[in-house]
Amino acid sequence: MMLDNTSEAGIFISTLDAELKDFLKTLLEGEGYKFNSSDNPEGLLQELTDKKSDVLILDFKYPNALDICKKIRANFTLRHTPIILLVEKEDTIDKIKGIYAGADDYAEKPLAAGELLTRIKANIWRANRDLDANPLTKLPGNVSILKEIEKRIKSNEKFCLAYVDLNKFKEYNDHYGFEWGDNVIKHTAALVSNTLITLGSSKDFLGHIGGDDFIFITVWESIQNICEEIIEKFDKTISSFYKKEDISKRGIFVKNRMGKICHVPIMSISIGVTANEFRPLRHVGEVIQLVTELKTYAKTFSKSIYVIDRRKG
Repeated sequence: MMLDNTSEAGIFISTLDAELKDFLKTLLEGEGYKFNSSDNPEGLLQELTDKKSDVLILDFKYPNALDICKKIRANFTLRHTPIILLVEKEDTIDKIKGIYAGADDYAEKPLAAGELLTRIKANIWRANRDLDANPLTKLPGNVSILKEIEKRIKSNEKFCLAYVDLNKFKEYNDHYGFEWGDNVIKHTAALVSNTLITLGSSKDFLGHIGGDDFIFITVWESIQNICEEIIEKFDKTISSFYKKEDISKRGIFVKNRMGKICHVPIMSISIGVTANEFRPLRHVGEVIQLVTELKTYAKTFSKSIYVIDRRKG
């Protein structure tokens, strides 16, 4: 994202100072930003996740502000969200504490509007440059995915890498339109994310390759439960993205390339998994090739399924 295209971003404000909140709301909405706020410290992380904000502006006086910074950095779905801390001008120690807790930047109070806007734009631009976040799901994109895989390989740690893909999504997207298709993609992203949060660990990773393709990384001990949970939840919820008449028909009717009407069943989900549990994985290209082959094999089944590579040597 270029620096001059950041005004469409969502900014999340956390302060209990009503006057300060009103000032920020007027300032940010006047610049075209989407404004969200929370008066609930305990529910802040969930609200921040749900609203997919691009920047968090956090008042140092907000309850447990430093703990919030630390929790965001420990949360794999939020850890890349820039945090700008609002501190009193003379409180140098608060600035230091904030940076060590995980804040990316700070702005001094009383706030200078021009300086704050510049810091917001710089943080959004830097985050998107480094993260290459998918604009729909806000999840890390291809560059970040490759870097994460390479980091796991170099650290010699055990890991499982899974490739998630939807079956019959293209036909669905063509039939229902992009808005319906985008909703399915966002639903799938949230489903996988919540499953990793529930059954995985804070070291897990989730990335969005593009379209209906996702990559996640977890540990061997969790992979089977995670895959089973994703499939169970997807199969239970996907029908809510179809019209009633199509649910009764168990799918949609579309024209194929030959111009003939054919039945396309309700979408299912395929997961291919490779791991270095039984053999070493030494190169990013090797990992991507293996997991793509497994995902492609999983898609040959006419149902939701996961395939885990247990081959040795």
